[in-house]
Amino acid sequence: MIIFIIGTRSEAIKFSTIIRECERRNLPFKILNTGQHGQEEMIKWVNKLELPEPEINLGTSLRKLWTEKGVFGSLQIFSYWSSTTFLKLISVFRKEKPKIVFYQGDTIAVPITALAARMSSKGILLAHRESGMRSHRLLEPVPEEFNRRLADKFTDIHFCPVKSAVRNLLKEKAHGEIHYVGDPIVEIVEYVLKKFKNPRKFRKHKDFVAISIHRFENINNKLKMLNLFKVLENCPFNVIFPLNENTRRKFERYKLLEKMENLNHVNITNPIPYVEWINIVKNAKAIITDSGGLQEEAHVMKIPCILTRNVSEWEELVDAGVSVLTGFNVEKILGCLEDVKNKGSFYKKVKKTKCLLGDGKATERIVDILEEKLKV
Repeated sequence: MIIFIIGTRSEAIKFSTIIRECERRNLPFKILNTGQHGQEEMIKWVNKLELPEPEINLGTSLRKLWTEKGVFGSLQIFSYWSSTTFLKLISVFRKEKPKIVFYQGDTIAVPITALAARMSSKGILLAHRESGMRSHRLLEPVPEEFNRRLADKFTDIHFCPVKSAVRNLLKEKAHGEIHYVGDPIVEIVEYVLKKFKNPRKFRKHKDFVAISIHRFENINNKLKMLNLFKVLENCPFNVIFPLNENTRRKFERYKLLEKMENLNHVNITNPIPYVEWINIVKNAKAIITDSGGLQEEAHVMKIPCILTRNVSEWEELVDAGVSVLTGFNVEKILGCLEDVKNKGSFYKKVKKTKCLLGDGKATERIVDILEEKLKV
């Protein structure tokens, strides 16, 4: 049996095609919800992605705890959530006795899961989707690089979405099997665009950019958010900007929300379901984001990506010039937007660059390997 570890929106999305393919092949699996974004939140997301609901729910929502307690209690909250989740995972793995535990990306739960599985049984095979991804900045801006590296120390089956990830693992002399499979995001985007049509309520917006800013270290930085507001004020396009509850609260605290809502060209919305969001990104002139996953999706759809970060684990996309690292530098962001408006060098590079994330068969390759491991 395979246990898929999900607990965040991103994990549910990125496992979606793999879970559906396992279901199609009748491979035995269970979905475990770590509770990082909350039990109800995850059930909502798997339903929208047409996945079976999690059979194992660990309960406590890290996002809810952080929202309630704020930045000053973050260390205590992290310690409490990590330790309780770790103990619950050990109990689950000892009871379920899975052949494979499969985790994704670089969330807090990834190294916790790897450690818990090793403590439970040496016979469990650990598989990592997006294994080998590196920003080469161990603790900047948050410990995601640490999460990736620690998990990969225990991983037995490394699924690498890009060739740089393979090189990183070879350089680190990682144990286990290293497989270059490509990125299933290609299939995920294709699935959504074919199955779900563009939402009518956003069709009236023409020549718009889509914005997604959610990272803890960004929304808790008033200066960064003030710079973002300056970008909104001077943006040469209309804007669609969904805000989750925590981000909205921060903008209210900084006395920016009302000012943003008074900008006629800016449409502040509630969170948008993923299947609608992909269609919005597809029709955007560009995206401004601090999201790792949105970089991938934008590239697959050939949409210019302005990345409000100083480092990125998706080296290929930055090196190819289809994602531009700007931080929250107002001049850099507005310069990229003007380039897109005038169809300049950045815009042309994005439109002409062949997809760097695979050929649309990554899901099939991953499940082929999983199926073979289950037979042994």
